Amino acid sequence: MSERLRFSPSILSRLGEELVPDADQGVIELVKNAYDADATRCRVELIRTGDPGGDISVADDGVGMNEADLKQGFLIVGRSRKDAASLTRYFERVPVGDKGLGRLSALRLGHRVTVITRPREQPGVELRLELDWDAFDVAEAVEDVEIPIKIAVSDKPSGTEIRIWRLRSAFGFGIANKLARNLLLLSDPFRDSDDSGFIAGDPGFTTELHAPEFKDLQSKVEASYFKDADFRIVGELLANGEAVFSLLDWKGAILYSAPGSRTYAAPPLRFDLWHFVLEASRFSNKSSTLPEVRAWLKHIGGVHIYQDGLRVPPYGGPGNDWLDMNLLRVRSPELRPGTNSAIGRVSVSNVSGALVQKTDRVGYLENAAFQELRQFCIDALDWSAKVRVSEREAKRRAERADVSKRAEKANASLDAVLAKAVPVTQRKEVDVAIARVFKANERETKVLREELQLYRSLATAGMTSAVFAHEIGRPLELLDTNLASLVKMIPKERRDDAERRVGRIERSSAKLKSFVSIPLKLLAKGKRRSGRININDCVNNLMGLLEPILEHFNVVPKVDLGAGKVAVNGSEALIEGILLNLITNSINAFQRRGSDATDRVINVTTAYDGDVLIMIEDNAGGIKDLDVSEIFLPGVTSSAEGTGFGLTIVQDSVSDMGGKIDVDPLTAFGGALFTVKLPPMRVLLG
Repeated sequence: MSERLRFSPSILSRLGEELVPDADQGVIELVKNAYDADATRCRVELIRTGDPGGDISVADDGVGMNEADLKQGFLIVGRSRKDAASLTRYFERVPVGDKGLGRLSALRLGHRVTVITRPREQPGVELRLELDWDAFDVAEAVEDVEIPIKIAVSDKPSGTEIRIWRLRSAFGFGIANKLARNLLLLSDPFRDSDDSGFIAGDPGFTTELHAPEFKDLQSKVEASYFKDADFRIVGELLANGEAVFSLLDWKGAILYSAPGSRTYAAPPLRFDLWHFVLEASRFSNKSSTLPEVRAWLKHIGGVHIYQDGLRVPPYGGPGNDWLDMNLLRVRSPELRPGTNSAIGRVSVSNVSGALVQKTDRVGYLENAAFQELRQFCIDALDWSAKVRVSEREAKRRAERADVSKRAEKANASLDAVLAKAVPVTQRKEVDVAIARVFKANERETKVLREELQLYRSLATAGMTSAVFAHEIGRPLELLDTNLASLVKMIPKERRDDAERRVGRIERSSAKLKSFVSIPLKLLAKGKRRSGRININDCVNNLMGLLEPILEHFNVVPKVDLGAGKVAVNGSEALIEGILLNLITNSINAFQRRGSDATDRVINVTTAYDGDVLIMIEDNAGGIKDLDVSEIFLPGVTSSAEGTGFGLTIVQDSVSDMGGKIDVDPLTAFGGALFTVKLPPMRVLLG
């Protein structure tokens, strides 16, 4: 007696939906199959997918499948007739499709699937099969459901169309938006930038998305502003592992070029990165505008990987800063590119198979070859930064030398003018007056140097905080990913109880993410631009950012924003620095021993009485251990963990904006009140 191993239909759900859980990624796998079929075009159509019951169509002009391909490849889950070691027949592409698991994930999105295919080797022949998933779901075993293949005559050219009928769930805007972006980026959008990264003899591969609601996104992604980049970084890795780095200007001229300092054990590749300096002054002589480029970079900024001409997700996707560009930029924000100011491409040939994609088709396994690829790109960014820093420092030294020479010439010119214009009898009196001026200037310079040292120390502390915040984000992302995977492994009957416990972990993770995001957001370069600033907008933005911190310390914020004239001349950075330091000061006051406030409250109020007023008041017991006249001095603090710089920064910032600050050490509310008075915009404009 003998028997055969059989499979329950539930295995289809586990293999397809759990190994490739994202619906959009399943559709992408069908598009990759079109690429492997030597198609030049693939059309994806979303038909009423906003609600359950809609359809998805994926059609290509590739070589199609014959009867053997359907029986021995398409219909056998886990088997692919593609040999990764051999190239495709017509265009010699490296196959990128998987072993049918991603395809299965997409096919299971609906209740029924129709496959119509016309093999190029059999002109005039059309094959058709249908998968009725409802029939599989009620069957005892997968093998019990017959799948007839119908053959007919057709005058259409070769290709394959897969129609997924009656979607089980709505293809929500978020999923559809992600699919739209990934489809538009799948076939290299860099083709208009130059001809590097393309394979000779391959006419290329383009995808079309037909879904009217995504036309705006499509136009943004398909726009091309490469020629308006201020700098371009190029890294070339040869087959022997040797590297060459180059920095080009906006015209494409090579400014600097140098060989790499070591060899890399990675497949041959080319790294191109276009860096935009997002300042209005940079766009005065460009064909594009600053808002256009910002919108474009928002959708496709970051560094994308293209393996043999096809994009590998998630690299360069939203939130995927796989080269740590934003972390590196914190250390030198003016010279380093970030994911919001640059777009890049890694074109890699993987004929050797050294780079291995993960089972779920999202990213590579981080083996030695991938680590070397990543390090090569980081080294190219580091080299470029060092070149630009060296250039900047050379200019600074030249400017300092020039200033010194100009000062000497100015002194000589002054002596000549005085000798000619001032009588000898009055010369001594004039010299004494001039000496007083120089002495006063020297004292002012000394004070400014001391302040510069203070703020350099604070800047170092801020950058260090931002670096740590960025690094903490990595394990937090790993925690979220693993939690989601763990929940799927828990039996359904235990899942509700587990999700309650997991929910507590997820809420704690979200709180930590909010904490670590604050330094990075406060250091944003755009916040340092001076101009018209609405105080109420600054308060709202900052209070939203601080919400998890206030909740953590059991502090209730009460915000009362006044109407009328609340605009001042300054920068978001200055206003946020004032607000953040005063609110942090109140939080610290609640933490002191002896603070007996049961309900911790911070009142944040804005008003106008001829001046723009910002009032921060708490009920933490007031200022007790310090003389009010000393609280703004650097280093003076009543907290053992405090730096004593916060209120110094507040006073300096208020002074820089032409305002003043008053302190009431203890109010009827039960704490200290700080009142910042700033001149309104109209006064500053005269």
